[in-house]
Amino acid sequence: MSLSLLSPLAAALSLLVALPILAHLTRQRPTERLAYGAMLLVQRLVKRLRRRRALKDVLLMALRIAAVLLAVAAAAAPRLSWKGDIPTFEGSGRMVLLLDQSLSMALVDGGSTLLERAKAEASARVRSTPDGARFGVVAFGPSSRALTTEMTDDKNRVLALIADLQPTMGAGDLRGAMLDARRLLAGEKGEVFVFSDEAGPSMIPEAEEEIGRVVALGSAVLPVPIHADPPRNLAVTAAHYGDGIEGGQLTFRVANYGPTTREAPCEVVLPDGQSIPVFVDAPAGGEAEARVTIPRQAASGVGRVTCDDPDLALDDSRWFHLPQVGASRVLIVDGDPGDTPVRSEVYFLERALAPWGGSSNGVVPEVVSPKGLGALDPTTHRLVFLANVADPGPFGARLRDFVRRGGSVVISVGDNITADRYNAALAGLLPSPFRGPESLADRAEEPVPLELPDTSRAPFEPFARGGRGAFTHIGAWRVMTLEPYADSGDVRTLLRFTGGVPALVSRDVGQGHVLVWTSSIDLGWSNLPLQAAFVPLTQRIAGWLGAESDGAVARVEATIGARVEVPLSDGISDVDVRGPDGSAVRATLQSGRAVFTADKPGAYEVRVTDGPRVGWVAVNLDAEESDVRRTKSLASVEAALDPEMFVRHQDLAEAAMGLSMVLLLAGALLAAFTGAAT
Repeated sequence: MSLSLLSPLAAALSLLVALPILAHLTRQRPTERLAYGAMLLVQRLVKRLRRRRALKDVLLMALRIAAVLLAVAAAAAPRLSWKGDIPTFEGSGRMVLLLDQSLSMALVDGGSTLLERAKAEASARVRSTPDGARFGVVAFGPSSRALTTEMTDDKNRVLALIADLQPTMGAGDLRGAMLDARRLLAGEKGEVFVFSDEAGPSMIPEAEEEIGRVVALGSAVLPVPIHADPPRNLAVTAAHYGDGIEGGQLTFRVANYGPTTREAPCEVVLPDGQSIPVFVDAPAGGEAEARVTIPRQAASGVGRVTCDDPDLALDDSRWFHLPQVGASRVLIVDGDPGDTPVRSEVYFLERALAPWGGSSNGVVPEVVSPKGLGALDPTTHRLVFLANVADPGPFGARLRDFVRRGGSVVISVGDNITADRYNAALAGLLPSPFRGPESLADRAEEPVPLELPDTSRAPFEPFARGGRGAFTHIGAWRVMTLEPYADSGDVRTLLRFTGGVPALVSRDVGQGHVLVWTSSIDLGWSNLPLQAAFVPLTQRIAGWLGAESDGAVARVEATIGARVEVPLSDGISDVDVRGPDGSAVRATLQSGRAVFTADKPGAYEVRVTDGPRVGWVAVNLDAEESDVRRTKSLASVEAALDPEMFVRHQDLAEAAMGLSMVLLLAGALLAAFTGAAT
């Protein structure tokens, strides 16, 4: 608070205060008349004269002095100034209403959300404005939207637009809203009212430049704060799966943006529906970290952590990726058991899939005879190897159903294979009908080697940085030839022997895959099991076909409103993206990626159209948006841009002159009552 004088030179008139003093000194008359004799002593006469010259009627003189000083002060035009609150509406008749729809405006306070309070405030302001005023309405969440294309005087329309607003799940783009407001004002002066809780560390700082432009045009930015008392929110800000005891551990963090410690009941929901309850104590204004042990067996996909918070429910959940936990059973059908391990059809395959004899890589091979195909269970098995099985006929229908429902089958050949039986039993699965066995080289000679693979294709991506040359050491003396075919969206040749003979061919069937290795996986027709690339290639193929922890499914993290890119394997020409509620999401293919925008949090699934799953996307809110505390106010920004807007003034001239008149009147009455000198 400060006092200033608009006419400081008038203060010189304060010298007039000497007049009442002189008047009281020079115009005194005795109030008492006494007779005295001429013979009185001179000394007594002198004392009497001194008493007559002393000041009398001090109160009256003080009133007159004060009256003079107040009159002088009135002439100097004093003004009292102090820092005030938000300025009041000046009534230009042109108002732009900016309403905050960001996540924090969904906070419940006093039985209603902040957005509901903001809508009520804005509607009341519209109703109380005189007819003829013109309005513009802008809503801002992750992006800004001008709800009116120009200023309008239709109050009913404006009220309807305000009533329809709902909270969004992202940040508040105040900068864009200010830009829209400036466009609506079209260079003319007006008032821009901002109905917002002003929450978040970046919303207001990012808008400062645009606010300055609005103020520079002569308009006023008038904040209407809609605050919770006190601001409070509990949010799950991170969740991550990692190794640990049992099936691993999920670590998640809970942030408390309120002023008191909170105990929150939380729930971890795994992709297969398993639920794990846990309580978390979150300190005031801090974070708490919790760890949950995942069961030994859990399906892969996207899981969720939810912590109950009655204040702001939109950010109570966090989605996370979970790989396949525990063993994924692979059924290996041994069509030619040997008399020694190394002569067994599946000895090398079994050890390539589980080199340590356990399930540390998420695979438990289950070796059966051809009759064991009767135990094929789509809920348990994800991959079937047919290793030199003579006649799959009795189980052809079961295998076709298994693949169409998302399972995968790998076929390797050998001396037991008969082309006619396979063509009859698996006609709907084979990439091309078998023609018959053919020798590539004499057994005494070196086997015909493979050509180098294309490491951009999914099964060979790990070999891109090294190891690609090892494929040239893999060779075969004998192969099962196929009828001529052309690569297409469903059928792809992944490997060839030198000379162009197909070696590894895949086909997509329904939601599953079929892979044909045209030679043997033992030492009968090829040297494959003895080569360095055999184990990593076998494990990679198993993973690609969904039989290990991570499989071949891409896993992507994204935030609401952001561009999502899911890498796709070579040859995929069409995808189907489903949102958290199962609805279709529009996606495009760009440079080998499925591209779309996520508008809500949760698990998004990407599949080849009418085919297998190729990607999981976990979409979450930006953790920064959960911070509902105010770090900077609009008032402070505008006060820096236009300090006078937030300063209140009170002119004191009239009050000083009025009080001066009152004191003069009081002095006159006092003089009349007491008979004092005037």
